[in-house]
Amino acid sequence: MMDEKDGRDNDVIRFPQSRVTPGGGNPITVLGFGRMAGIFGVPERQTTGHWCSRCRGVWYGYVLEVDCPVCGNRHG
Repeated sequence: MMDEKDGRDNDVIRFPQSRVTPGGGNPITVLGFGRMAGIFGVPERQTTGHWCSRCRGVWYGYVLEVDCPVCGNRHG
């Protein structure tokens, strides 16, 4: 949708790391759980999956955890 004031396109742009399907056809490695999930003893069903591009795997964290538990990567 075009903004009539300045002529810019206002369509929503997806965040690049959001729900990205990993390529390559290799099986995905489960990297474990983040530190906060372990400290609080969070049930597995309350964690959120995160992709680590360095480790090429998925790890699960609680609330706002952003560090991969294996390598410390914070950028998806």
